[in-house]
This record gives sequence, structure tokens and C-alpha cells, in this order.
Amino acid sequence: MSSSTSLDSSSPQAIMQPPVANIHHFLSIKLNASNYLIWRSQFLALLCGYDLISYVDGTTQPQPTQLDDGSPNPTYILWHKQDQLLLSWLLSSLTESVHEQVVGLESSHAVWQYLSSTFSSQS
Repeated sequence: MSSSTSLDSSSPQAIMQPPVANIHHFLSIKLNASNYLIWRSQFLALLCGYDLISYVDGTTQPQPTQLDDGSPNPTYILWHKQDQLLLSWLLSSLTESVHEQVVGLESSHAVWQYLSSTFSSQS
């Protein structure tokens, strides 16, 4: 298998297998219009603990969806699965009024950037 398709479990693209059935044990505060800094501090601790901050800050970028031969890129598939798990974590940590503001954003990075630009000056 070529190095472009191998999946190294230590790479940021390797999907985590967290023993986390319910992240609400770690994220007790849901983001609202007035608690961004508190919410962010608890979420960053979780992301850093699982070494996933690079997904939301944009340093881990998706690979092409297909390989040169047109077949699905397994590295992209793993990245997408991980990103969607993180997106789910983010969305589940928002109040309904904040969640309404990010409907349509499709990646954890896009949601993180929106929340940062919208709420960081309000806290």
C-alpha cells in the first residue's frame, strides 16, 4: 500500500475511538449569548485532551475525496468521520438559539470560526 493511502493511527487523520458515551459529562455548560469564554475553556480542554484541536482551528485539512485512480480516499473518509463527530459535539453543546445560527455550516472548523467571531467580543 502506498504511503498516500496508509492509515497511521498516530496521524491526526486517524479517527479517535473515545470511550465517551456522553460528552455532556465533560461539557456541562451550553453556549449561549453571554458565556462564550467559559464554554470555550471547557470545550478546549476536551479537544486538547483528545488531541483534536487541529480540526477546529483548521490546521488539519481534508485530503482529496478521491485518489488518483478515482477510488475513494480512505484518509479523507477518516478525516470526514472525525470532523462529523466533532461537529456533533459542538452542536450538542449549544443552546437552541445559538444552534439556529450555525445551521448549514458543515464542518467543525466552520462552526468553531463562526462561534469565535460572533461571541468572543461579547464575553
